[in-house]
Amino acid sequence: MITWTSKRPFAALAMLTLSACEGGQGFSFGGSTGAPDKPLRQTALAGGAVQVVPPQGYCIDPKSLKRRFALMARCDVLGLPDAASAAPRGILTLALIEAKAEAPLPTPQQVAEATGLSQLQEAGSIEGATIFVAQGPVPAEGMSPRHWRGMAMIGGHVASVTLYGAPQSRAISEEGRVLVADLIRQSRSKSAKAAAAGS
Repeated sequence: MITWTSKRPFAALAMLTLSACEGGQGFSFGGSTGAPDKPLRQTALAGGAVQVVPPQGYCIDPKSLKRRFALMARCDVLGLPDAASAAPRGILTLALIEAKAEAPLPTPQQVAEATGLSQLQEAGSIEGATIFVAQGPVPAEGMSPRHWRGMAMIGGHVASVTLYGAPQSRAISEEGRVLVADLIRQSRSKSAKAAAAGS
């Protein structure tokens, strides 16, 4: 197992990228067998260390779940028509890698070098998380190469969040940054509460 320590960042970042690509490859919404069909409002990853809480209007595709990966989309797209919302249409992924408590977050520049991104534009930090927009390879046809990324420490893991959308869609506008920030903020809060309750 590779652990993020900042001393070997490229191996760790490559693992994050591979887990995200493998978990959401093609965005077919079909992964784990035997998973429940109903979209989830929240779930636990990494043995319960990380609680994933999607932004409003988004749900988790249960068939995408792996130990350290989850894919999310608008709830109505995943089969909950009653949960239709004004949220931008997009695909959110969250991938995790275990981290040392004292390890700093990978920088946008480190992420870009490890994953082949270009045209980085940082959008500031929220409570220790970094959010930026970049150009990079698309995971599926019809997706814009411009996409949002976020990095944050959640439940003893580095969480890498990626939001993809169609070209010119609201998901790759400032609204996309809000979705990424909400996913990080809500998941971190829920994870902290769960850890406190279990201690």
